[in-house]
Amino acid sequence: MLVAFVVTVVFISVLRPIARAVGLVDKPGGRKTHTGEIPIVGGMAMFAGMFAAFTLMPSDAFSWPAILAASAILVIVGAIDDRLHIPAPARISAQVAVVLLMVYGAGLPLSSIGDPFGTGEIVMGRFTLVFTMLVTLAMINAYNLVDGVDGLAGSLSLLALLAIAAVAGYAHPMAGVALTISAAIMGFLIFNFPTPWNRKALTFMGDAGSTLLGFAIVWVTLGISQGPDRLISPVHCLWFASVPIYDLFTCFVRRILKKKSPFTPGRDHFHHTLRRGGLGVRQTLGILVVLQAGYAIVGVAAHKAGISDVVMF
Repeated sequence: MLVAFVVTVVFISVLRPIARAVGLVDKPGGRKTHTGEIPIVGGMAMFAGMFAAFTLMPSDAFSWPAILAASAILVIVGAIDDRLHIPAPARISAQVAVVLLMVYGAGLPLSSIGDPFGTGEIVMGRFTLVFTMLVTLAMINAYNLVDGVDGLAGSLSLLALLAIAAVAGYAHPMAGVALTISAAIMGFLIFNFPTPWNRKALTFMGDAGSTLLGFAIVWVTLGISQGPDRLISPVHCLWFASVPIYDLFTCFVRRILKKKSPFTPGRDHFHHTLRRGGLGVRQTLGILVVLQAGYAIVGVAAHKAGISDVVMF
């Protein structure tokens, strides 16, 4: 955790001036209301922190070589997109490749979704790869879409990972993984959480960071919810990422009802609605973080209490 935190902070400090020099910055305008040109290096820095920390861990604990290779693809494609805005099919193709690496390289398919309807455990069988693909792409893009307020995507990801660590327990490899990624996020939040003293050092994670975190949460969740030694039902895990999931679902439904493509960019996300209601950045962040913290606590407590999948779904 210490290595992940320190490396992330150091890389952000080093990369910020380089990002300004090469034009890897987020400029205000359109749907973006921030002030000034903000370096987009948080995703690369968090990946560097994760890489440095994971290489200190035994590879047989959680197949980190395959996971880091998959993460590297997301970060590279995301960084290019942050700078040059590559087409959506290219981004989706990269995400599909990442899922294949996760399933076949790390052995982490989503083969069971628990018992959400009270009819017995639902096993995906021959549809496992397709279903894993759909869920992973949805989660990657859910965290990408929710990244619209300073500190929001990082804080929501942090809460999900802490909930996973609480379920896994100290001795489980995935607890160490979740806490290590959490430490990298904390290093990033020093430069991104909206506080009066970090305005001059403000840094964004960009698509490189948001897609990385969405993927990391899927991977760690599968590590504790799949296989014969699973610790928790996937249904309970939905509570750990409720806000991004709800945000993605409601935006897509609203756009489809308006006969628009669900992938059309818009200002209909939760954070946009709260801002239009007159709330500031910190108030919006506080409301969504408190909601997600409450959902995560419910998910962990329900798991500990043995509440059924039907009730939780």
